[in-house]
Amino acid sequence: MNGTTRLIIEWRHLDQGEILCGRCTDTGTNLLNVIVQMGREGLLDGVEVEVKNTLLPPEKVHESNIVLIDGIPLEKILNRDVTFAEQCCPDLIGKPAPCRVVTTERDVFEAVPEGVLRRAIMKVLEQEKRR
Repeated sequence: MNGTTRLIIEWRHLDQGEILCGRCTDTGTNLLNVIVQMGREGLLDGVEVEVKNTLLPPEKVHESNIVLIDGIPLEKILNRDVTFAEQCCPDLIGKPAPCRVVTTERDVFEAVPEGVLRRAIMKVLEQEKRR
């Protein structure tokens, strides 16, 4: 890449203090693992990565567990569907609520896996190269 590319990755998730959502926590861990691994592989050389950790209140649970890269939802980058799982997070907000899940050709993921995150980041970086 010529010069420095700036990549803004935002992870939105429900925050209720001490009580954590396993799905969201796993997505956040996977995201950090992918960024570290890609850095070790030299895939982020010349790339300035900013990770935003956006904490959501209970009334925005429908936006929880979303990853945006340069403002674009991961599922849009990869042309994938998002569905909502029923009976999610009752311990966090006091009642069952719909939680976002990303689908691929074969699978439905409650937490966004490392491979899906990596593919989305790589696709955005490839598009940046072509500019």
